[in-house]
Amino acid sequence: MLRKLLILAVAGVLCISSLSGCGKDPGEQEEVKTFSQHKADAEKEITAENMDDELAKIEKEMTNEDN
Repeated sequence: MLRKLLILAVAGVLCISSLSGCGKDPGEQEEVKTFSQHKADAEKEITAENMDDELAKIEKEMTNEDN
């Protein structure tokens, strides 16, 4: 009798845990930008006046990623 009760309890816990899932909300997804969105952002942020500064920032980021 004790063995049946233990098996039933373990089966119940497994069922409940499988129904609850991992707890991560599937609605929370990381936003991924498309090429056209990146291009539009760059066109807004980079002007003729700040072009050299922005290029220097990008080059610095790229060298930091390599290390």
